[in-house]
Amino acid sequence: MPASPRLDLETKDSIIHYDFIRYGPLVGCLFQVGGNTGRGAQVAPRRLGRWTIWVSVHASRWRSLTRAFVLILAAGPFYLGCRPSGPRLELTVVDAATGRPTPARVEVLDDQGLPQIAPDALRVAGDCGWLPVHNWIGWWARLQMWRALETEVENPFTGTVQFYVDRPVTLDLEPGFYRIRVFKGPEYRVAFAEVGIRPGQRAELTVPLERWIDLPGEGWYSADDHLHIARPHPRFDRRIARWMQAEDLHVANLLQMGLAQGLHITPQHRFGDRAVYRDGDTLLASGQENPRTHVLGHAITLGAADWLDRPDDYLAYDRLWRRAHESGGVNGYAHWGLGGADEGLATWAPEQLLDFLEVLGFNVPHYALWYDLLNLGLAMTPTAGTDYPCLPSLPGRDRFYTRLDGPLDYRSWIEAVRSGRTFVTNGPVLALRVGGAGIGDRLELDAPRELAVEGRVRYDPQRDDVTRLELVRAGQVVASASVPHAPGEIRLQTTLQADRATWVALRAAGIKMGETPITGIELLESALDHLPRATTHELLHGPGRTLPRDGDPRPAAAHTAPIYLTVTGSPPLAAQPSARAAAARLLALLDELEARFADDRIADMAGFPGRGDGVGLEDLEAGRAGLLASIDRARRYYGGLLESDRQ
Repeated sequence: MPASPRLDLETKDSIIHYDFIRYGPLVGCLFQVGGNTGRGAQVAPRRLGRWTIWVSVHASRWRSLTRAFVLILAAGPFYLGCRPSGPRLELTVVDAATGRPTPARVEVLDDQGLPQIAPDALRVAGDCGWLPVHNWIGWWARLQMWRALETEVENPFTGTVQFYVDRPVTLDLEPGFYRIRVFKGPEYRVAFAEVGIRPGQRAELTVPLERWIDLPGEGWYSADDHLHIARPHPRFDRRIARWMQAEDLHVANLLQMGLAQGLHITPQHRFGDRAVYRDGDTLLASGQENPRTHVLGHAITLGAADWLDRPDDYLAYDRLWRRAHESGGVNGYAHWGLGGADEGLATWAPEQLLDFLEVLGFNVPHYALWYDLLNLGLAMTPTAGTDYPCLPSLPGRDRFYTRLDGPLDYRSWIEAVRSGRTFVTNGPVLALRVGGAGIGDRLELDAPRELAVEGRVRYDPQRDDVTRLELVRAGQVVASASVPHAPGEIRLQTTLQADRATWVALRAAGIKMGETPITGIELLESALDHLPRATTHELLHGPGRTLPRDGDPRPAAAHTAPIYLTVTGSPPLAAQPSARAAAARLLALLDELEARFADDRIADMAGFPGRGDGVGLEDLEAGRAGLLASIDRARRYYGGLLESDRQ
């Protein structure tokens, strides 16, 4: 007898989704709905992979249930005429430690390498303005989001199509041989399975996922600071949380994206602590990428109580950041501090309104500008984010871990980010102790002394080949190690003479294993090169180019936040030669920025190719006076550092 259909009533006054999964020639011939691939190319027309009925119900729970019952009765004759036909695979993914089903990302390929997609996979969608889920008519935004949800996920790192599961799923397959891989973030080993399906077979497969490391058990929780996933209604919270659990992300920051003119993109249904949704140890939080301009960079605010915007003075980033601090938020810059953010950092970093900088994204690390700011004595936490789906990636591929002293809580997490207790990574895991102090700590010494340094990188050799572990002091490598202490582990032990104020951090580098080569760098270059800047010219065209090229292996990278050292009686960081060199570079950026706002050049900045950010000449003229005043304040700050050197 056919099994009963699954009825999923998420809320009253909701869009109710009835999934009827049946296999049979009668219904298959009637509807010919695509089955396992979602692409339709490998689906036999005799099969019904999924019959989905959407019903909009805006009524009480009893009316919703009544309509659901009527629909089930109406559909009954079709189900009674169905007979299971063709082989089928029941797939369950479990956590090896608990034996319970766990969300994960799954790849099923047939013997020709073609993807097979479970029709009852978890349906997900990111939003970079192409859905477009940005209409503030509530019910229409929800409908847009529902229509955008898909089972297929293109993985740029494997070049294959995959899908997410949050429960056991069923795949209707042709007889043949299938290769299966299951993923769940970098802390779990990739699970492999192979299965042969015979005609008429009903196979069951349980795939256990094993951890190679347990970072929450050590007090570290993962986060992606840069996700564009629309959340126009609380109804989507649980679905998104399960998606994030499949990537083993603990804090998913969903950013509403700002535009200088017009509607915003990737709407969030609310902000602040009231927007935080919790499912176990997974938190969804609303943030904002706003303001965002090609002139001054893309700013991110996390944890503010409300959506913050200044459409009449869109270039006044500093005023918005002050409001964010007043409401408990933290501010930072995306995209390595480049693409205009370099000049924004030069302008506002001395005002100490910025808390973090995204130094790892697009699977590319870039630290030079961050090192300059640290050498000026301006503490700034390193973070990482994917900019999913605006850049080809997956949620959490570039991530950072934050150390908490107690259980995971969003407000405690925000304060830990503010305090600098993080490391960024796309796989390798770092640990650092200097004189007993840990990542993000401040070690105050009453006299110069020698400090013991212990550094370590751990990694999964299946996915990462780490070749260098380096100790960085004030931007310079002072010690390194490359010989594995054990499989998947390199250690660095040395001493450091602490005779002046400084900062110390640990970084790791290598390549990713078994992944496609880098693509898309040329598009990234064109975006960064839109306005001529000294920093991006050196990055893209200079002899010290750090940006990889298309076709290069994908880098494996990780970097800790600094441990800050001070020594009584020694000059502060801002009075040291490294600070003066950084000040000179930032002054040059200020000169570039100010020159572009001259009367004969300002119009050249208006507009940006493609979708852009909505910045027009009127926005530039409205913000010019305030920006020039900020530039003048910053110039006096950096100039004071250089003047003290001459004295």
